[in-house]
Amino acid sequence: MMLIKELRLKSEEDMFKLAEEIANELAGKEVICLKGNLGAGKTTFVKGLAKAMGIEKGYQVRSPTFTLVNEYPTKRGKLIHIDLYRVKDFDYTELIGEGIIAVEWEEKNNNCNYVIEIEIIGENERLVKVFKK
Repeated sequence: MMLIKELRLKSEEDMFKLAEEIANELAGKEVICLKGNLGAGKTTFVKGLAKAMGIEKGYQVRSPTFTLVNEYPTKRGKLIHIDLYRVKDFDYTELIGEGIIAVEWEEKNNNCNYVIEIEIIGENERLVKVFKK
């Protein structure tokens, strides 16, 4: 993995802009792995990604902590949001290729095309590092 970006974000809007930049680079079958403590902004990033991909009306991005996997139709194909916080050994590899996959709490990085590390540095401030395969 190569570090391609390191940013200080000061708002949800900043996180959405970053997600839009990354969405514009995606071909449609990538895996984006999100790392950060609880409340760091992983799901906020996915909301921004969904918005940038043109999430269909009537769908709202929610954390899949209890459902494990949420799928959202977008104008650019399916967005699959996975949360491994409670189930570390869930095998999502069969979903690769079905759309963009955003995985929270992925610890291995084996399947990741991008890794987004989000660190809380203030109430509304985040240090974000973006790595690309």
